[in-house]
Amino acid sequence: MVERVKQHLQLAHIRLATPQSHKEHLITTVAVCAGSGDSVLQAVSADLLLAGEMTHHRVLEAVSRGSCVILCDHSNTERGFLREFKERLHKTLDNGVEVSVSLTDKD
Repeated sequence: MVERVKQHLQLAHIRLATPQSHKEHLITTVAVCAGSGDSVLQAVSADLLLAGEMTHHRVLEAVSRGSCVILCDHSNTERGFLREFKERLHKTLDNGVEVSVSLTDKD
């Protein structure tokens, strides 16, 4: 999962937290929240929580419940949708407005 997330988001590095008791963790359920997943994922039960960011204590809580946590930084989890949103917005505006996505934006 780590490699798939890194490849999909085009990231060299992500943060990973895993329960100490699991060397190989079977992932059957995944909860995803772009941006800040702190409050959204707080009460979610899943094998893997994937978000842009969560507080240190929320990550510790999730890991203590047996979840793995992947954090990719806030805007890295939102940026990928901008290309899709650009096309939707362009079509909605009947191609009458130029829509651009920054090429220099970075987390």
